[in-house]
Amino acid sequence: MKHSLVAIALAFGVVAGTGPARGQTPAEIGQTARYIAAFQNPDGGFAPGVGKASTLGATSSAIRTLGYVAGSIKDLPGAIKYVQSCHDKESGGFATTPGGKTDVPTTAVGLMAISALKLDPAPYGDAAVGYFGKNVKTFEDIRIAVAGLEAIKKGSPDLPRWIEQVEADKNPDGTFGKGPGQARATGSAAVALLRMGVKFDESREASILKVLREGQKDDGGWGEGDGPSDLGSTYRIMRGFWMLKQKPNLDKVRAYIAKHRQSDGGYAPKPGGVADPGATYTCAIVSYWSRQLDGEPAFVETAAFQPLFNGKNLDGWDGDMALWSAQDGKIVGTSPGIKHNTFLATAASYGDFYLRLSFRLTEGKGNSGVQFRSVRVDGGEMSGYQADIGEGYWGTLYDESRRNKALVQASPKALAALHKNDWNHYEIRAVGNEIRMTLNGVMSVDYKEEDPGIARDGRVGLQIHSGGPMKVEFKDLYIQPLPRPTAEGDLKAPGFHLRTVKAADGDRKYTVFVPMNYDDKTPVPAVLFLHGSGERGSDGIRPAQAGLGAAINGRPDQFPAIAVFPQARQTWNYDSDDARGALAALDDVLANYKVDRNRVSLTGLSMGGSGSWQMAAAQPDRFASLVTICGQGKPELAATVKAVPTWTLVGDQDRDATVQSIRAFTQALRDAGASPRQTEYRSVPHNSWDRAYTDPFVIDWLISAVKKKAQ
Repeated sequence: MKHSLVAIALAFGVVAGTGPARGQTPAEIGQTARYIAAFQNPDGGFAPGVGKASTLGATSSAIRTLGYVAGSIKDLPGAIKYVQSCHDKESGGFATTPGGKTDVPTTAVGLMAISALKLDPAPYGDAAVGYFGKNVKTFEDIRIAVAGLEAIKKGSPDLPRWIEQVEADKNPDGTFGKGPGQARATGSAAVALLRMGVKFDESREASILKVLREGQKDDGGWGEGDGPSDLGSTYRIMRGFWMLKQKPNLDKVRAYIAKHRQSDGGYAPKPGGVADPGATYTCAIVSYWSRQLDGEPAFVETAAFQPLFNGKNLDGWDGDMALWSAQDGKIVGTSPGIKHNTFLATAASYGDFYLRLSFRLTEGKGNSGVQFRSVRVDGGEMSGYQADIGEGYWGTLYDESRRNKALVQASPKALAALHKNDWNHYEIRAVGNEIRMTLNGVMSVDYKEEDPGIARDGRVGLQIHSGGPMKVEFKDLYIQPLPRPTAEGDLKAPGFHLRTVKAADGDRKYTVFVPMNYDDKTPVPAVLFLHGSGERGSDGIRPAQAGLGAAINGRPDQFPAIAVFPQARQTWNYDSDDARGALAALDDVLANYKVDRNRVSLTGLSMGGSGSWQMAAAQPDRFASLVTICGQGKPELAATVKAVPTWTLVGDQDRDATVQSIRAFTQALRDAGASPRQTEYRSVPHNSWDRAYTDPFVIDWLISAVKKKAQ
């Protein structure tokens, strides 16, 4: 395992102890996820080190770490079974290994694992409360017990007694401890009290924060005494800042954590040491808190996206390089005060796309913006749409140097989510004449362009506005170019094409993707894709702009199959006209392209995922394999679908009903004798399709399947 992990690290160019002070990059976060996932053993549990046996503590921390780095558990049913097997029903506690002796810390981390796995806490909650009531004695017992109860959202009649026990050791100003170890003592006790529902008045909170801030050492971490910083103390104190929604010097924290990063993607207990899962958990969660406290997204999803910035230099951009620079993984615009706007612009142009980026305006002063579908005019100026940045314009869609006005003001909810002095995150989706913008995950603009003369493609640019001195920073700039199929040209040439088929209810438009290696002589596999509810309509184009089509468009040479994209007007229920139209589109492709009819597979997302279950159940002999993404299924269909090799995928932060439905259907397939694959992406919400469709293992599995011959 160690050698493969090192190979992954080298592929990312990561070396020990040299991570950026700003924290993990998206690529490094992904590497850490793979590092942790590799510690899962055949029994479903996770090992605390290379070659070691599984323990509940290691399993719980690994599951939670994967949540902080948006990874996935290779064997989810095995992990669930292992955690459950460590529960002792007689005592109500958890043991380190199945059948072992229970204790308070292990019971707490067992509850954390139950919560992280989204299992029903009812069979464990009351029993754990009783167990803690009998066994919690010391402050350390209280500290960890309330963390476990918090995880499953469970109270305890012992809380008043525990609060009294903790408060008995406080100083007159409400802090805890003395001397060099005061920050650790104060952070530990404050977190325990906050978890038990204690609210600090303004004076006490100020005293606590003062101790925590003064305890930060020159290396950026915290320690138990006069010695160097350690991860345990840093973890406890950073949790205090996190719960109080306050922050220390985060640049120093990130620099301290970066020193622990090793070439295998894990983190070591001490700088220069050997990485292990425990230290990796601590560093992952501290990095997560740092991002959140600075206003950044918890995780930047890069699957199916292309970087606009290489993190090192401004290759691929043009502008006044006296004002723009690349620094520490960021694009930085610094103005001494200028008379005219200036822009840094991409060399490439984009039509339909999904753009993501983070930005920070120093002290919230000055004015900037993000141009898109724009062109250069008058030398350094740009003309086109702008996602505005700055006082009075945050979250606004502005028309720069064209109509020179705000097209749509930011929504009040988006402005309420603004971090004026910290990092903010824009997501911009431009498809056809529709533009949607979110600010920090909140819808800010939903605009439809009514002027057909306005360009629907152009460059992306970053602005420094005219006026006084200012500084603006941008990072994590990623774009997902979307295909724009047309009915023009050779419909058998490689690429996306718009076709029309005569269905039972009339003509229906759909998109077909023809792979790069297609010669109309050699049979190739085919995939029927069913889109989600957001792509409903009749233009035949939108189905190819979400999910599978977007993923193919990013790497067309890596998809050696024909893909068929029908469009539903209402639903994919199997007895609907839309479902019949989808099969008509597939039949049209089978009639007009050279397809290997034994290698026709089915996939769908969300509404299309649910529709895929139904379509596979209605015609199980038609499809060689089935991949469903975030689509609820009906367990009663399992007996019919069991003959079709199936892979289910979902983000565990999707709606609970969706996650539990997919788990139930997958289990029903197992009960029926099938061997379905199952993947849950940790900390990923409803949009799990970008991750799934850019996974080469998923795609290879989907299109390499051959239909079983009837017995």
